[in-house]
Amino acid sequence: MKAHILSSLELPKFLVLLGVAILALSSLLGLLSSLTVLVRAMPKYNYYGKVPEKIWMYSFSATPDNPEKHWHYDQQPVDSWLLAMTAWEDSTTVDVIDLKSRELLSHGELNSMEKHYVVLRNGTMFKVESNKPLCVLLLDYQSVPAPNATSGPVPHTYYPATDGSFVGKEFILLASTDLNPQFIIYALEKTSVEIRSEDGSDTKSYSLDANAYKRIILKSWHTYKITSTGYIMIQSGYPHSYWDPHYSYAIPSANGAFFGTRFYTVSEIQWDTYEDYGFRICAPERTKVTVYNLRTLDVMQEFTVEKESTYRFQALLSQEVGGIAVESEKPVWLTFMHDGDTYKSVGFQTYRENAYGAGVLYIGVKPDENTLIYLPKNSTCEAYVFVSEAATLEVDGSPVTLQPDGYFFLTQPGLHTIRSNRNALVLIIHWPVHPEFQGIEYPGTLIPCTETVHISHVVTLTPISKPFPMMLVMAGATAAVVTIIIAVFLLLRRRHHTK
Repeated sequence: MKAHILSSLELPKFLVLLGVAILALSSLLGLLSSLTVLVRAMPKYNYYGKVPEKIWMYSFSATPDNPEKHWHYDQQPVDSWLLAMTAWEDSTTVDVIDLKSRELLSHGELNSMEKHYVVLRNGTMFKVESNKPLCVLLLDYQSVPAPNATSGPVPHTYYPATDGSFVGKEFILLASTDLNPQFIIYALEKTSVEIRSEDGSDTKSYSLDANAYKRIILKSWHTYKITSTGYIMIQSGYPHSYWDPHYSYAIPSANGAFFGTRFYTVSEIQWDTYEDYGFRICAPERTKVTVYNLRTLDVMQEFTVEKESTYRFQALLSQEVGGIAVESEKPVWLTFMHDGDTYKSVGFQTYRENAYGAGVLYIGVKPDENTLIYLPKNSTCEAYVFVSEAATLEVDGSPVTLQPDGYFFLTQPGLHTIRSNRNALVLIIHWPVHPEFQGIEYPGTLIPCTETVHISHVVTLTPISKPFPMMLVMAGATAAVVTIIIAVFLLLRRRHHTK
């Protein structure tokens, strides 16, 4: 092998070329470093979920083709659900990813109030990843909605404001419901509300006092922007009467997070007191709870929940389906939940003699905060604790380390304590444990953003109390005037006698 030795003439040229190469490499490394920092700095918003595997419902009754009572399909099996998204801001990119295979299932680029739909097969574990926050719904619907569709499922859920909190002054949401008043707006303070659909074909405006509420109709498969001068909350779905199935859902507090001291929700006029369902409180500390009728402002009931326990109650309204408020002395979590037992004592027995309740619901976990969750005792339960970044969890005191997009799986019914050093999102899927071939029938829910579950607001809430009756005020004023007149008359009379 011959070695080539640089001559005195070649050496300067080599050194120049070497310097140029080093400078080019340095610039390239700097550019790559800048790109890496830029990519890391770009925010990502993650929404996690699972399409249930067994999507059907059995009921126990006689049927036209069989006079003997038996278990039969009430809702036939379906093989997919719909993921429906609408953007809050322009230039929003959306990726739907299969968490198991890491396959990109769908990609979308949206401007504000534009929609993106993806049909997902049963059992799909997925995440939605976006560069900007958006509204994400998971719905019992098996196709992309037709342009002229006028009805759809009613999600049993609350909707976040455009900052990710469940309390706010600006909301952009997708309405999937039918042409009935399925939405309810709660005013946390005196406010004016403006509602406008994406094409301007539907506009509304309302004025609400603090602690008042309004049920409204929104057109199916339209995107709406709702703005208000004061803080509000928005809900769709409600507990339903004893005639119907009952769908579980989580109820955020009036501070915008799930853990708080005041909650606004809807209750019923027809409760089966023997059925296995109701509003459920999870309390980390012993606390007194008061339930109010928001229409009359009357106290409906008061009770105490013990430390690290759960308490179920029903809130019977007397005249119409309407709003209630639940207020506790110390912070708690609140859900509406069916525990799964099939016994019922009232309702349309010839149609369905069994009770039915199921749920697909989410609860946010703030960093370094013990969160109590309840899995219904007479149900088959699947609970997933998702994280979007590396996190250390404690589940009932046992440490668990999760990587980004990882999850912890829970199935044991009862009360559990979840703690994380990062934001986390709990998904609870449940359906009756009996009969063993039972499935889940559930209309849909909103998926909260993992990165925003910690956001809350300090809202000055108006005390819930009945205004002092004007008749008593007028009677008191009249009595005071009469008293003054009498006093003046007696004084004048006394002076007259003195003279």
